[in-house]
Amino acid sequence: MSSLITPDYYETLEVDRKASQEDIKEAYRNLSLRFNPKRASQSNQAFYNYKFHKIAEAYIVLSDPYKKGIYDNYGRDALYKGITDKEGNFFGGFKYTGNAQEVFEKYMNETNPYSLLNEFEDKKDQLNSIFGSAFGGLNNPEEEPLPNILISLPCTLEELYNGCIKTVTYSKHTLNYDTRTTSLKETKEKVEILPGYSKNTKLLFKLKGNQAPGKKNSDLIVEIKEIEHPSFKRVNKNDLLYMHNICLKDALNSTPVIFHHLDGRILNIAMDEIISPDTCKVVKGEGMPIIDEENPVESVALDNKRGDLFIKFDIKFPDYINDKKKQRIIELLEEN
Repeated sequence: MSSLITPDYYETLEVDRKASQEDIKEAYRNLSLRFNPKRASQSNQAFYNYKFHKIAEAYIVLSDPYKKGIYDNYGRDALYKGITDKEGNFFGGFKYTGNAQEVFEKYMNETNPYSLLNEFEDKKDQLNSIFGSAFGGLNNPEEEPLPNILISLPCTLEELYNGCIKTVTYSKHTLNYDTRTTSLKETKEKVEILPGYSKNTKLLFKLKGNQAPGKKNSDLIVEIKEIEHPSFKRVNKNDLLYMHNICLKDALNSTPVIFHHLDGRILNIAMDEIISPDTCKVVKGEGMPIIDEENPVESVALDNKRGDLFIKFDIKFPDYINDKKKQRIIELLEEN
């Protein structure tokens, strides 16, 4: 096929070749609404169907970095036929399957584009909402925004220390395909827990909340809840308190403290004094990771700062000592 008549995906979406992914998404949103077959009259139904499919094909390619890379470097023919690298490995072989409505429904479910493009809504409804009865509509207060969804995400202290990926499941009102009614649907969202997050850390997922006709999506807010640990306790936000169980003999002998830290490392902390119930050993830099809430990813990756670890002791005294041994202990203590 000649390059002169091969459709250009960028021209189809009416974007520049340097367009960002956000530009491509916005272009698809506008054009898929503009040429949606559900808005077509009987006379232009075929044209709308044709445009709707071309727009979907262009979006499928340009929104996928892999397909976009082949298209940008080798063209549409290579994208469809596939290419081979220097080692003879075959890549590509894309074929548009005519799933324009599926693409649109998936996009709509995630972004609710109808709420952002009121110009495509019924003109009569718009005029009524603007002017109302005897122009009273001009004084109508703004509609209440959709309520955000707030959910709690329990995390162990190990997860908050090391970081992890968790999945939350929640229910939200989702716009149906008729764009005028909603259904309550169960949704999943992956949540990245960065090292250093604390209880009451709130993570904002823009536009991942409830949907409704003619309104902007609300947000999903995930609030971290810390699960109590049997040995460690978080104090002063970035410090850790570790309670170490020890027998009286080891306390008197200043036996080193050996235990597993939250990341699995075995720490061996030397003691240079007799251990008493009031002893508190401070280990610098072994507390919680310190995270900058304004730039969390950068602070974890680059700074690697940590709070301190405080070790306190729960000394187990003997339940019984016979009189002879007790007298020997008293005599030893009196010598000091």
